[in-house]
Amino acid sequence: MLDTRTPILGIDVGGTKIAVCVGDSQGNILASERVHGGAQRPYNDVIPELCDLAHHVVKKAGFSMADIPVCGLSTPGPINLSRGIIEKTPNMTWGEVPIRDDVSSRLGIPAVMQNDANAGVLVEWFFGVAKGCSDVTYVTMSTGIGGGIIAAGKLVQGPTGNAGEVGHVVLDINGPLCGCGQRGCFEAFCGGKSVSKQLAELFGDKPDSVIMRLPDVNGDAAKLNYQMLREAVKDGCPRAAEFWAAICLRMAQGLGTVMNTLNPEMIILGTTFIYSGDMLMKPVKEHLPRFAWKPMLESCRFETPAMGHQIGELAGIAVALYSLFEAGEWRP
Repeated sequence: MLDTRTPILGIDVGGTKIAVCVGDSQGNILASERVHGGAQRPYNDVIPELCDLAHHVVKKAGFSMADIPVCGLSTPGPINLSRGIIEKTPNMTWGEVPIRDDVSSRLGIPAVMQNDANAGVLVEWFFGVAKGCSDVTYVTMSTGIGGGIIAAGKLVQGPTGNAGEVGHVVLDINGPLCGCGQRGCFEAFCGGKSVSKQLAELFGDKPDSVIMRLPDVNGDAAKLNYQMLREAVKDGCPRAAEFWAAICLRMAQGLGTVMNTLNPEMIILGTTFIYSGDMLMKPVKEHLPRFAWKPMLESCRFETPAMGHQIGELAGIAVALYSLFEAGEWRP
């Protein structure tokens, strides 16, 4: 079994930054650095810099690469686990890049990967609010909407590693176009990028509206987002309140679908719920009986992530630990 002192290397790939961390199986971060620019920069420029930084971080933590049993990669999806690649995604410039094998060959150690939603649920399952749970779903809610699922004490992955894409469950076939190419996805209604686009369409030609006159907007529709929407609702903007109510209804529809499909004991709700609090959670809970059976509602509780900003630092480490868990070399 893995010694608790054994160092684990984790890499979390994001659109604007990449975190490179060394930690242990208890969730302690021993050293951490970042590659700025992230996946917005050319892949072939980033990989050598990323791997050089990984060597530096391992040395900074007081180890050599020979001490590291595995490197875990948390990346945006969609991915292909069997090929070890990040496929083309609407939220990132990289596409069809063999990141697992490139990192492994440059570091000289095994590398494993998961999408960032799966990594997020693993972080909370190993170290956070979901410790001790057997059935939990983590719904990421920021630029897009993703999902990570633990069922009967195992990560649900699917043959390509893309199970849990709850953001692309279609709620309305005539709904807004999603970045994935489908219409009416959960993400197309409630994802941060889509909400910003819908707000610009709704208020862009109404410079005198409450939301457009907010100091942080100042007439620029490109600055409209969830935060500005919440402020406009609080300031009494009727059209903003109407739009917010529609989001709450769609949010309940999407989460109700998750509950009826998976019957989780816990749903962890990410960024949008953290910042919105009861302004979002209260109406969503009121709508949920329209979309989820009573037994599902009674057996499930809602939480927000316990690990906060550490999720990014621990994401790759959790991916590495799960590979050791699957191999029978570590237990949470």
